[in-house]
Amino acid sequence: MAQHDDPLERLLQLEPLDVPQGFSERVMQRITYLPLPAQGSQPLEWLQWLALAGGALAGIGQVLGFVFGIWMVSAAG
Repeated sequence: MAQHDDPLERLLQLEPLDVPQGFSERVMQRITYLPLPAQGSQPLEWLQWLALAGGALAGIGQVLGFVFGIWMVSAAG
């Protein structure tokens, strides 16, 4: 495929557009408010910590099992 056949290359060759003065201010003025999330829509913080602790315990168990397996193989050797 030739370099000029690539649509991305053609778009990269175009000159960037000039943004009018005050564009970002006008956009921000049209945003009246940002809706706050509902109080009950987020999971409870303690539940997140519980899930993290459970995952950490499972990971530690896997590491300890691996170390025990290596120890058993080296002790049997």
